[in-house]
Amino acid sequence: MTSVSEKMWTDGVYMELGKLGKYQVVWSTTDAQNMLFYRWPAKGGEAFRSALDICASVLNGHLPCDEARHAFILAAEEAGLFIASTLPRHMRLVLPEIGAKSTDMKFHPKKRGMRT
Repeated sequence: MTSVSEKMWTDGVYMELGKLGKYQVVWSTTDAQNMLFYRWPAKGGEAFRSALDICASVLNGHLPCDEARHAFILAAEEAGLFIASTLPRHMRLVLPEIGAKSTDMKFHPKKRGMRT
């Protein structure tokens, strides 16, 4: 069985999901599997099914976590989702407020003249 730290990815996958401009970052195999099960816009397709299988294999300790990240990216491309390996330059990360119902991180356009 792999440890929790081995299931975390070294690089997150930034993706636009749902509404235009609403980004989410996926950092782990567990997050990817949950996204595929519960929030995926196009359930079906070869890459989608493969990503589910590979995530399960990683979580069971049979494959390295980089395999899940790669499969997740292929599934996102198959579904036509915008993805990036780094935060798009024109966006800034906004963390949820303490006690908020949603724990999703959100990305908003940077204001002109704003430094990172």
